[in-house]
Amino acid sequence: MLMGYREYARHRGVTLGAVQKAIREGRISATEEKKIDSVAADRDWGINTDSSRVAVNALAQRAQPMQLEIPAVAPGGARESDDDAEAKAGSDCVAGTDRVANEYREHRSTRERYQALQQQLAYERDVGQLINVDEAKRIVYTSFRALRDAVMNVPARTKDLLAVESDPLACELLLERELAAALAGIDVKKLLQDQDPDGDE
Repeated sequence: MLMGYREYARHRGVTLGAVQKAIREGRISATEEKKIDSVAADRDWGINTDSSRVAVNALAQRAQPMQLEIPAVAPGGARESDDDAEAKAGSDCVAGTDRVANEYREHRSTRERYQALQQQLAYERDVGQLINVDEAKRIVYTSFRALRDAVMNVPARTKDLLAVESDPLACELLLERELAAALAGIDVKKLLQDQDPDGDE
């Protein structure tokens, strides 16, 4: 049975744009009078249609807003032919389908990129290249507290030696030696191991 594009679209339960696209891609054929043999087209449609695009096309159909079909009137007062109206409507449908497909690919690409970043962070954390922010803060706090205590103990250890020393150079060397010893004696790893796990000071 020969049908027009729009009639065959209703027969197939698809959009007019989907029918026109199937004709352009050679999945179904039409006569020179732009008519479709429904029996042959149904057979060819099932054989030639890529099933991977069915979900995208269905999503595009749901995304299309419902519109009233109002015959367009040409400037001279004559109405557009059915073929012209079908071609115009078909181009709009194809554009909508392509837009939805592009948005789907963009969202999928973004999701996969973030998943890859999460996996990379998890790997670097497992091999010791990354540490938790709270752990980093604890290390810095512990290290600076040990540094402060070591430096503040220098005056108590050197006050008697400095009191009997009259040579400024000797006083300077004594202070440098004591400060260097205090700084060298700080072992961050040992401090972290000795720290109370509950954080009590």
